Amino acid sequence: MAAAPPPDWRLPEVVDIQIRRIAFKPHKLRHFESALKQFKEAIEFTVKTSGPIPARALGPALFIGETPVVECITVGKEKATFRFLAFHPNTLRAGAPISWGWSNAQEKQRHATKFRYSAP
Repeated sequence: MAAAPPPDWRLPEVVDIQIRRIAFKPHKLRHFESALKQFKEAIEFTVKTSGPIPARALGPALFIGETPVVECITVGKEKATFRFLAFHPNTLRAGAPISWGWSNAQEKQRHATKFRYSAP
């Protein structure tokens, strides 16, 4: 019997990133308090990709230089636009390259994008 092929966890290519500062209000939870309740604003990265992100236990992350941004949700029906939120803007350096990968990715495992961070 042939072995099953391994899962394909390659991330799609990043085709666009829009960056802006937003007011933030965490979702109300029925039985818990949000761990994000202390934040009143965030830096939002709207990331368009060449396709959907494969489902797996690890989530995707943007890396602004060495700073990971892991708070992520899918936006829209085509499942190729994602919203990442950074809650510590003072850790984001102007001009830092933006790469992406899985949340546990070492630098050599990240995928470079053509984008650099500029503060909104």
